[in-house]
Amino acid sequence: MALQDAIEKVQDLAGVVSGIRAAPDYLPESLNIFPFLVCYAGTGSFEYSPAGVMKGLHNIILELHVARHDLPRDVKNVMQYSDSIPKALMADPTLGGVVSTIGRITYTFGGMQYGDQMTLGFRFTLEGVKLQTTI
Repeated sequence: MALQDAIEKVQDLAGVVSGIRAAPDYLPESLNIFPFLVCYAGTGSFEYSPAGVMKGLHNIILELHVARHDLPRDVKNVMQYSDSIPKALMADPTLGGVVSTIGRITYTFGGMQYGDQMTLGFRFTLEGVKLQTTI
């Protein structure tokens, strides 16, 4: 399996959380359907593992964007996802068998931007996503 397969599975799992309206497999130029999720590769590494195996440890970024109009209402809207998205991902730590495991999930919360749109949301980082591939 490849890194893009893991990204697509993250979108599949998080995208079915109640209220999420869009979770495309690839980053779009823009989206105006809120709330939406985008997912992409962050940082990572590859190392030679036992004979003939390449081990990748990746950090995958998952961003939740909510339209920014009325701060108290927007914060309330975003906070409903603070547990539901991590729960959806942690319920399947191998992402449907696409990865060996995911490590911890960290996050930042606050003002964000997607394209020219100001948004509010969470940036979740799935740390230590382990992929092993035969060379």
